[in-house]
Amino acid sequence: MPRVIHVLRKFDPREWGGIETHLAGLVPALSRLGWESEVHAPAEDGTDGAPLEALGARFRTFRAFYPYLALRPEQRRDLVAAGGNLVAPGELASLLGSEADVLHTHTLRRLGGVVRSAARLRGRPYAVTVHGPVHTDPGIERDAAARTRGARDLGAPFGLLVGARRVIDDADLVFVLNGEEHRALLPVRGDRHLAHVAHGVELSRASTSARAAARESIAGLGAAPYAVVLARIDPMKSQETAIAAFLAAAPREMHLLLVGAFVDRAYERRLRALANDEPRVHFVGGVSPSRARALLAEAHLALIPSRAEPFGIVLLEAWAEGTPALVADVGGLSDLCRGNGAEAALVTSGEDWSARLAAALADAAFLERERVEGPRRVAARYSWDALARRTVDAYARSAARRPAQ
Repeated sequence: MPRVIHVLRKFDPREWGGIETHLAGLVPALSRLGWESEVHAPAEDGTDGAPLEALGARFRTFRAFYPYLALRPEQRRDLVAAGGNLVAPGELASLLGSEADVLHTHTLRRLGGVVRSAARLRGRPYAVTVHGPVHTDPGIERDAAARTRGARDLGAPFGLLVGARRVIDDADLVFVLNGEEHRALLPVRGDRHLAHVAHGVELSRASTSARAAARESIAGLGAAPYAVVLARIDPMKSQETAIAAFLAAAPREMHLLLVGAFVDRAYERRLRALANDEPRVHFVGGVSPSRARALLAEAHLALIPSRAEPFGIVLLEAWAEGTPALVADVGGLSDLCRGNGAEAALVTSGEDWSARLAAALADAAFLERERVEGPRRVAARYSWDALARRTVDAYARSAARRPAQ
């Protein structure tokens, strides 16, 4: 049985997000195609591979550290939650001793460089999935630098050793999740090494009892209608846009739920100040995948105002639950809407989110159409089995291109 090792920068079920959803859907689908998956993640407080092991994957942790001098505890927490430039020499040794047919990194920089170096030394193909807007949003690097302001980075020699800046350039296969990123990488890698793929989505909908329990878990919500933002609390997700639009345009009976792990405490404080103790704005925090789907299913409207979004799994999940959505016209969200006849959900750059929110809530025809069409869209195009088939085909092509050992 062929085997692939997936390397992640973290796996914490308490902070479930897009990458966790991606692996939880892909692993069993790969297994149905005869591929065995092993998943590696740094050993941190909260790391727990049980959800993936239950789906048939092997799971192991490795020791890693953030090589910064004078790093404050709050900064380290943010690096763990939102992504930091890890050094992991032990993982390099582990990968060198593995018998995997393919190494697949879901992270870049130094940890991605570990995968790159192990693959090159072992003569194995390696793939990288670009889960973030690496080439299309310069603000990502600024946000990363802000997380370590005042600390000194001592990890540059390790990064140089493992080729941290060449993870994408040297990969046998680069998976991208939206057309914008594909166009940005095309001059660098060419079609030969690029694979433009879509995420999958679980098609079964939240049960009535799960929806009732999810609603009851939110203190002060009761039977009120609500809009929901399902994303980690992070500047890239632009929750401040949703709060400002809600406060300006939502009817008095409506509530707003911000559902997602708190990965940037400074940004969280800014959001709470913007909400100004409004009791209709609920900071829910991270929830389980099943609870997240149930909260989406109960929502009157999903809001996705992200500054950048490589794909947009949450939009597929909203559609699968029959929940209408308003989404920013960026990255994968643009691709999904324009590729599925859902342009009416897009809020373009410069548009007033408050006005669009008010208009959407008042447009009964739009809301009803989205409740009906959403499930049809995902059933037609976004199964995990389809993604697994494209992934395995791409693995095979990349392996065939390598010279015989």
